[in-house]
Amino acid sequence: MFSTRIVRACAATGVAAILAVAVPIAAGAHVTLSPDGAEAGSYAVLTASVPHGCDGSATTEVAIDIPESIMAVTPTVNPNWDVEQLAEDGSPAVGERVATVVYTAHQPLPSDLRDAFELSVRMPDEPGEVLAFPVTQTCEEGEAGWVELADEGQDPHDLDYPAPLVEVLSAVGDGHGPDDGAGPDDGAEADEGAANDAASDAASDDGSDINAMSVAGFGAGIVGVILALVALLYARRR
Repeated sequence: MFSTRIVRACAATGVAAILAVAVPIAAGAHVTLSPDGAEAGSYAVLTASVPHGCDGSATTEVAIDIPESIMAVTPTVNPNWDVEQLAEDGSPAVGERVATVVYTAHQPLPSDLRDAFELSVRMPDEPGEVLAFPVTQTCEEGEAGWVELADEGQDPHDLDYPAPLVEVLSAVGDGHGPDDGAGPDDGAEADEGAANDAASDAASDDGSDINAMSVAGFGAGIVGVILALVALLYARRR
């Protein structure tokens, strides 16, 4: 028969295994933008992902602030949400630069469900800048402001509510060299294909990471539950 020390060790192991599952899930639950980089001067489709509500409360509104260097933005229609484009002063952006895109839910998005919002943006002409897209998530109870920016030398992953970031990348090539044999539309088609491939690769990598984490977490959780049950049975028998 197990000693009291062994029983306690098994119970502690079970708790640790359960925490090991919970911590990675919580750490990866930020509002994000993908892809996290796009070529200077290009049109890119950025997808904002909202993975959960506010401490269990359903999401009612998602407001995405557009950086000043983004002069053109076109939101994609989401059938479950109304969308507004606002100017700097909060009024409808009619003939003005869009400063904020606001999605308002027809029905509150439950906290255990996610949704995504697409924006087509014209990237700045000069590479090297990292653009912040602060997101304010309003819920039935409370809100989450994904607006924090890392200080110099600070890891953005250490922030509780980091603002989504997108880097302006150097253009690979314009496809208009004298000997490249490209037609007038070949460069645009190549850029679009490269952007689609990059988005597909990012989605695939993200899915693989999530699947691997889920499998590892599920296995650790099962082991923890079994050890905890064994500890409980032996403790009751003693």
